[in-house]
Amino acid sequence: MVMAVVASLGLPGWTQEEASASLTLATTPDKAMVTCDGLLREETPVTLSGLKAGQHLVLFEKAGYLPARRTVSLTAGQRSSLVVPLERLTGLVLIQSIPDGADLEINGAHRGKAPLLTTDLSPGRYRMKASAEGYLSRDVEFEVVNRIPQKVVVSLASDSATLTVHSQPGGAAVKVNGLTKGVTPCTLDRLPAGANEVTLSLSDYDVYRTVVKLQANSEQSLEVTLKAIPAILSVISTPGGARFFVDDILKGQTPLTLDGMAAGSHAVRAEMDGYDSESRTVELKPAEKTVTEFSLVRNIGRVEITAKPDGILVKVDGAEKGIVSSSSDNPVGKLGFDIPVGDHKIVLSLKGYSPVEKLVTIQKGGTLAIKEVLKRVFTADTLVKLSTGEMISGVLCERLPNDDIKLETQLGIYKTIKAADVLTLEPLKSGNKK
Repeated sequence: MVMAVVASLGLPGWTQEEASASLTLATTPDKAMVTCDGLLREETPVTLSGLKAGQHLVLFEKAGYLPARRTVSLTAGQRSSLVVPLERLTGLVLIQSIPDGADLEINGAHRGKAPLLTTDLSPGRYRMKASAEGYLSRDVEFEVVNRIPQKVVVSLASDSATLTVHSQPGGAAVKVNGLTKGVTPCTLDRLPAGANEVTLSLSDYDVYRTVVKLQANSEQSLEVTLKAIPAILSVISTPGGARFFVDDILKGQTPLTLDGMAAGSHAVRAEMDGYDSESRTVELKPAEKTVTEFSLVRNIGRVEITAKPDGILVKVDGAEKGIVSSSSDNPVGKLGFDIPVGDHKIVLSLKGYSPVEKLVTIQKGGTLAIKEVLKRVFTADTLVKLSTGEMISGVLCERLPNDDIKLETQLGIYKTIKAADVLTLEPLKSGNKK
């Protein structure tokens, strides 16, 4: 079939008898375009049939690779094969820097220092970063097109700057980015451009820190007024947790440490419920830590309450202290608690009973006994409307499992209302209770 096609083309010197050799061609990598004796053929791998005996010039071409040429001698009827490795096309780029010796990165990979001759870059665009100590790094782009040598020159700008530092008072040690540079007043040369942390330190003064943004080849100045270190007051109390006041201002609970205290005399006071308060004057010196300790003396009495019925809530000066509860051993409810010395208002209350209020004076170390029986009172809190139109008010005692309602209609008198007879059940407002 191939012989017939070749003969039909009418190519000079290509008779059916002579075009009897074949050549199988392959490349690494494949898909290279093949030209044989000036005629464009297919991509590799390919077999050329119908070749006449003699020499043939074969050209292999692939994008990104150098062209490869081979001369092949064939005899009539020969079946031959050829594998050709292709050489990748790379450019010749000479990279120079001003100043010499810059570190070079090409597409993020470190390649060495300038001047640098690269011979392994394939055609395409590349981003190069050049950097050197004392200079601003710089990014440049270049393109490799072919094997024609090219030169890329990158100039770096100096990143150094000058900073003059003054402080009030003078004599402060100056550090830049953690490195000691001198004592104020001073002029600092060869500082890197960009953000620089500057620190000034002087005994008995707060350390001053700032970030100065410097520009290359510029001169800047920094004027600093140092702040004296305040006094520190550390407070301890026995027992801990006392409220602590400085010049009548609450500062917290002991133990605590107060920074930033102004030097001089201060009135301090420790207070704790159940203990005598203690006051004194402390002298604070600049940049010094003073420790003051309070030993508080307990100052409480005790209240023992015996009352009926069970479940009475006890409040002292408006704060809940507990519930009067009975036990299996004693049916009468009891509650005991410590209370600070002085005058107090004690209230005993329970829903459905008249509250009892007592004004008491507690003596240091003493025990006050209170015995009370609360009196039952009747105050309606619920209004029931029946399906008959009748309205009944009373105290809602409970809802039975079958949804019937147990209602106290008068003191000690109870009525059970069937759920089916209840039209509405409404709470009575305080102004409407009877």
